[in-house]
Amino acid sequence: MLIDRNGLPAADVWTYHGADASATAALPGNKDVLPLDAWLAANEKGVAPAGVRVQGHDDAARIAPLLPQLDLIVIEFPKTRDGRGFTLAKLLRDKWQFEGAIRAAGPLLPDQLAMLWACGFDSLLSPSDVPTARWHEAAQAAVGRASRPRTLLERLSA
Repeated sequence: MLIDRNGLPAADVWTYHGADASATAALPGNKDVLPLDAWLAANEKGVAPAGVRVQGHDDAARIAPLLPQLDLIVIEFPKTRDGRGFTLAKLLRDKWQFEGAIRAAGPLLPDQLAMLWACGFDSLLSPSDVPTARWHEAAQAAVGRASRPRTLLERLSA
């Protein structure tokens, strides 16, 4: 399920294809997402879609030349403790000024939501075992922390 910046479920207009998807399954500009290697193969044939799915360990310099053709980058987190996806999103936003959507996917936790937003993610694909209400609660808590810094007394008593 797609979760937006407010921690609420949202309609997902994108179609996600696996690594075995044929390059002709997606047409240029369509709301299709292909894994990076399949996207590169489709791009060689001139039929690359507007979305790509990458892994957190993928080299940002390999992705950077593709950015003008992309509207969406889905960054896959292989496990909860793997933070390379955060770094990749931050590099895409700050170093290469990617202005399209960046979406997180994988076994993420609501506790990671504030860091996702801080690193430049716009949305996430929620794991099926996390209730959607937890994402909304995490988003509200993140907004509260960002809008009102804690006082010294609050920090010391925590």
